[in-house]
Amino acid sequence: MKQVTGVAPSGSMGSGYNLASFKRAMQAEPDFIGQDAGSTDMGPYYHGADKPFLPLSAYRRDLSVMLGAARAARIPLLIGSAITNGSNATLALMIQMLREVAAEQKLSFKLAVIGAEIDKTYLKAKIAAGPVEPLGPEGLLTAEAVDAAGPIVAQMGMEPFMRALSEGADVIIAGRACDDAVFAALPVLRGFDPGLSLHCGKILECAGLSAVPYDLGEPMIGRVREDHFEVEPANPDSRCTTVSVAGHSLYERSDPFLQAGPGGINDLTHAAFEQADSRIVRVRGSAYVKDERYRVKLEAAERVGYRSIVVVGIRDAVMIRELDHVFEHVRERAEERFGLSGNGINLLFRTYGRDGVMGSLEPERDLPPKEVGLVIDAVAPDQDTATAVAMFSRGVLQHAHYPGILTTAGNMAYPFSPFGVPVGPAYRFSIYHLMPVAHACECFPIHYETIRN
Repeated sequence: MKQVTGVAPSGSMGSGYNLASFKRAMQAEPDFIGQDAGSTDMGPYYHGADKPFLPLSAYRRDLSVMLGAARAARIPLLIGSAITNGSNATLALMIQMLREVAAEQKLSFKLAVIGAEIDKTYLKAKIAAGPVEPLGPEGLLTAEAVDAAGPIVAQMGMEPFMRALSEGADVIIAGRACDDAVFAALPVLRGFDPGLSLHCGKILECAGLSAVPYDLGEPMIGRVREDHFEVEPANPDSRCTTVSVAGHSLYERSDPFLQAGPGGINDLTHAAFEQADSRIVRVRGSAYVKDERYRVKLEAAERVGYRSIVVVGIRDAVMIRELDHVFEHVRERAEERFGLSGNGINLLFRTYGRDGVMGSLEPERDLPPKEVGLVIDAVAPDQDTATAVAMFSRGVLQHAHYPGILTTAGNMAYPFSPFGVPVGPAYRFSIYHLMPVAHACECFPIHYETIRN
């Protein structure tokens, strides 16, 4: 039977994976190993500060196992979004790590490095030539937003990987990449249906999260065939079910049927999920629809100041009842002292246990919690001011007067000392736009080199 078999060791490089399961996955004689190594899920800090999410030692450990296995089996290793935001700087960290691991294991291979960071002069020329439309932010992309942002990356699709594979690359390390594209590239290059290949990639990119019991660190095997694909967990104690695989097909999307990506949309309207056996699910009917014009998503964050926080616990029932009024009082006092609104200072109170996650959308705010965890969050133009605002607000809050108060102190518990924690630079996502390109590889340069050991 014609097929392309891929293995995803884990759902996120650096998070670790079950080595015994990975060895079982390799017994399936895969055609490639694929791994997603980054995301915007970690928030804007890592894009703006241009730093990896995890310690380099965590990435190195996973890389060492994958690289050794791929070279032993003489199959390609494809890694996308290296590592975290996929910028030039984090990509360079990954390549240095790769060279060191290859030297330790005495491995030789052809390496392809695919860049994803966008030159700002190039991007401004794109803006001048036509609108770069927003996906989330309000308004078209502007040159001012480009200048204010940290490194700007574009999310590549399958085609740069396919080009590198067609040039004989044994190992591909790419900057920011669409997760499923990492796993769809080889099947599509070999002539298999892009809709099925991308849908299979969508399941593989999070590995064991689409199995029962779900576990990000459990490897997953995917087999793309002419009219369907199958997914199977490598751990014999895990299983894929039609519900677990269909459920993961809804992951990270606003539309249950349409999955947008670089250059097109994967339409799952007619996808059918079948239990092939007790552990394997077979999927048919996924269809890829190309855009009239190829577009790639741009991602970047800009610095908005410096953050300091104070974490406290409150179990005083009277104070919890009066919190909103107390917060108003604290904000008024902070405004008097620091001139918040006029000096670019943002002060937030996050009350976990009441509405810290949902905020104003919390449907059960009228139910009195027994205790709340409060995070005082201050962002200011400099670190000292941010800490001063957070600590001043803490002090006013601790000794605030409110109806029914029984004690003037002792109503707040501190888990840490010092109370004020300077977090460092604070960022917000500022670029999340769609940029049209002439072809799929336009802004993704590929550099080849031979690693010899």
